[in-house]
Amino acid sequence: MTFFVGHTGAIKLQRAGENTFTASVVPDDVNTLLNRFSFDDSNDNLITGDFLEISTEDPRGLLFVPAMAGDPVTENFRAYAHINAVGGIRLFPTFSDAVNNERANEYALTGFTGEPIEVTVAVRDTKYNTLGSVTSFEINTDRAAMETTSLSDRFKQQYSAGLLSGNGSIECLFSYDTIENQEVPLFLLQVINRLDVGSSFKALLALTSREEILGFREEVYYDIEAVVTRAGVTVTSDALVTCSIDFVTTGEFKIKVGVPPEYILKEDSDAIYLEQSLDYLLKEVTD
Repeated sequence: MTFFVGHTGAIKLQRAGENTFTASVVPDDVNTLLNRFSFDDSNDNLITGDFLEISTEDPRGLLFVPAMAGDPVTENFRAYAHINAVGGIRLFPTFSDAVNNERANEYALTGFTGEPIEVTVAVRDTKYNTLGSVTSFEINTDRAAMETTSLSDRFKQQYSAGLLSGNGSIECLFSYDTIENQEVPLFLLQVINRLDVGSSFKALLALTSREEILGFREEVYYDIEAVVTRAGVTVTSDALVTCSIDFVTTGEFKIKVGVPPEYILKEDSDAIYLEQSLDYLLKEVTD
């Protein structure tokens, strides 16, 4: 009989945001020397590492972002963001560049004059990144029994297939230093403060790894969509600083056995690694 110990578990976190918000960018908001721009509430809704889709209906386009090849008017721009202490936004092509503020790879901004540009900002899904410094996590599944007793029944009856709900917690050591594409616990402390976008996230809570399939590790894991409901920090004089995050699930969640969905398996036994979630694929209106 095989037994598993806790150190085989892991959490893969995916930033998720279904809401969008609008803002206005004025010429003075763009700093071409530092390649940063800002707008109202940027510091309240955006976190370093977010994958942003910035769009506008202004016929002038997004004058402050790099123009697309052969298209002088850019109406839609996607990039990863690095946010400074006052909400200044610097754009990068990759997650690791954004969280590490690799200025050699930043997008160069362009100044503009005239009227403000009204923009719509959406925080899109990105690929799963391993959450670092986790010491433990817990997930609970509850089934609510539904009362079905009628007036003529002499004994109380409950419908067995009640509604499912989930909740849990994550315990981790406090850290804000990012290593390559590793997500840091600081994100879970920050996400609860998003005012307009919300504190949603997606996660794969891996219980253990079983074997290698086509070079990819098969895992036993919970696949959840959740929101952070409480984020706390414990600081003592004789121990490391720790974080405690509580969450509740907001959609379908299951326990699965197999290869996590960041790979697309093909019939020729090859695999394509996803740069971002399949939920982000554009669809036709009739889909």
